Amino acid sequence: MNRRDFVRTLGTGVAAVIFANSTPAVSGEKVPRIAVISLHAPALAAEVDGIREELKKLGYAEGKTIAIEAYFTNGDKQHTRDILRTLIDKQVDIIVPWTTATVQLSMEMTQSIPLVMIASDPVQAKLVNSLSRPGANVTGVSMSGPDLAGKRLELLRKLVPGIRKVAFLSFAPSPGAAAFIRESKAAADKIGIELVLRSINQPDELDDTLFSDLKTEGAQALVVQPFFSGHAEKLAQLGLSFGIPVISDYPTFPVAGALASLGVDLSKRVRRTAYFIDRILKGAKPADLPVEEPTEFELVVNVRAAKALGIIVPTTLLARADKVIE
Repeated sequence: MNRRDFVRTLGTGVAAVIFANSTPAVSGEKVPRIAVISLHAPALAAEVDGIREELKKLGYAEGKTIAIEAYFTNGDKQHTRDILRTLIDKQVDIIVPWTTATVQLSMEMTQSIPLVMIASDPVQAKLVNSLSRPGANVTGVSMSGPDLAGKRLELLRKLVPGIRKVAFLSFAPSPGAAAFIRESKAAADKIGIELVLRSINQPDELDDTLFSDLKTEGAQALVVQPFFSGHAEKLAQLGLSFGIPVISDYPTFPVAGALASLGVDLSKRVRRTAYFIDRILKGAKPADLPVEEPTEFELVVNVRAAKALGIIVPTTLLARADKVIE
C-alpha cells in the first residue's frame, strides 16, 4: 500500500495529521519519532510535507527510518498542552514547535527532548540566549519579526497613494503580538499614517462584523499579524468583500487572494527544520546548533486582487516583485 495520511479531530478546531508508511521498520529497530506541533490553523498542515520531502533528500525513509506526526490546534493552548504532555510521556525524539507561544509551552514542559523551533525573533521573545549559542534544548529557525513593519506600510503607500488610515490585526494570546503592535505603531507615526489597532482572542472572530467595524472606522487597508497565516483565504475573501486591501508577511496571503506580502517564504523556512532534525538525530546537541535567521525577503503582489479592489499596481513595483500573481 502507498503512504497514507490520516487526519483526525481531537476537539473543536484541532486537527492531528499523522504521516505514516505501511512498511514497518525492521524488527527490533527504533524508528525516531518527530512531532510537529503548532497553534496555527490546520490549513497549514500541508507545510509539513516540505519537512518530509527534505528529510527524504537526506536519506530518511518514512515508516522505515523516521516517523512524523503533526498537530495544529488553531489557537487552543489547552489542547496544545494536552498534546505536548502525550508526546513527552511517549518520549518522542524531537519536537518541532511552531509559533512563539508553542515554543514557550514546549520549553515549559520539557527540558530534555530536543526542540527545533519555528518562531519570530526568538532572542527578543527570550526563547534562546543568543542566535549563535541558543543554549538549553532549543534551536531552529527564526522567521521575520516585526522589524519589517515600516516596510509593509511603505508598500501600502505605494499601492494606495494618499492612504491615511491603516488597521493592524493581532492575535491577543500571541506573545509576539505586543512587539508587532509596537513596531507597527512606531512606523506608522514616523510616516504620518494613523494606525487602527484591532486584537482578537479567537480565530472565529475573523468575520463580517470585524471588517464592517474596520470599514466604519475608515480603515483603508489591513496589515495582518502572520499568526493568521492559516486563515489567509478567509481574510483575503473578507478583504475583497469589504473593499479593504489585506497584506501580511508570508506569500500564503497573496496566494490565497490577499493584495500582497513582504517577508520570508514560509514554506522554505519550515523545510529548513529538516537540517536541524538530521543533525540532532546524528548526535548534535540543540544548544550547539546556531539558530538560523532569514537572509532572503520576498515581495509578492496579487494583481488580480488589486484589480478587484480598484488598485493600479505601479509598474516599478511589479518590476521589483519576486512573484506576481496574475
